[in-house]
Amino acid sequence: MAHDETRRNFLHRSGQAACAAAIVGTGAVLARRACSGDAWAIAPNRCVNIRLGVTGADKVCSSCAEQCVLALSAVRAVNQHDRCGRCCICPAYFDVRSQVGPDGLPTKKLCPRDAIIRTPIGEIDPYDPLNNFYEYTIDDEKCNGCGRCVMECKDPAGLGSIRLEVRYDLCLRCNQCSIAQACPEDAYVRVGPQPAPAEALEGGHA
Repeated sequence: MAHDETRRNFLHRSGQAACAAAIVGTGAVLARRACSGDAWAIAPNRCVNIRLGVTGADKVCSSCAEQCVLALSAVRAVNQHDRCGRCCICPAYFDVRSQVGPDGLPTKKLCPRDAIIRTPIGEIDPYDPLNNFYEYTIDDEKCNGCGRCVMECKDPAGLGSIRLEVRYDLCLRCNQCSIAQACPEDAYVRVGPQPAPAEALEGGHA
């Protein structure tokens, strides 16, 4: 009798282990499927905000900022610091078309969301302000990828250090991406698999 009871307990525990393994295995398969989908990226040779040869505030395309399903677009501006000239009057930071103030600087900023941070490098010479250098950093919590700074940073006004990128930790990787559908230059393209964000694994947009 004791032998039969031990055998039943063994079979019960074995069944529980098998079920647990099956559940874990199913979760792993679903996770792999969620991570295997293609991600979205911006083709710099197509995007009018990035592509050389297209300049002017009236040429800025705002599809990335306005068409994303997220409240704050998954597309953000990024400044490549090793290419940045660290200019005192940065055309991506200041609205160089605005009136010049007593300090010799434009009185208005370019970014409508004030998403660019200007930090002095080293000591500031108050007697020669235009000869000072600054670091420009994009504030991720404010930037919505409108592309204005990217357009103004391009040659001939700037060095082209600012570009637009899709943030894979934010992008939901929708099958029918609203930005891709609205992009006038077909610059929003599918690329190879990227790690899926938590939102996608939890049942994001289809």
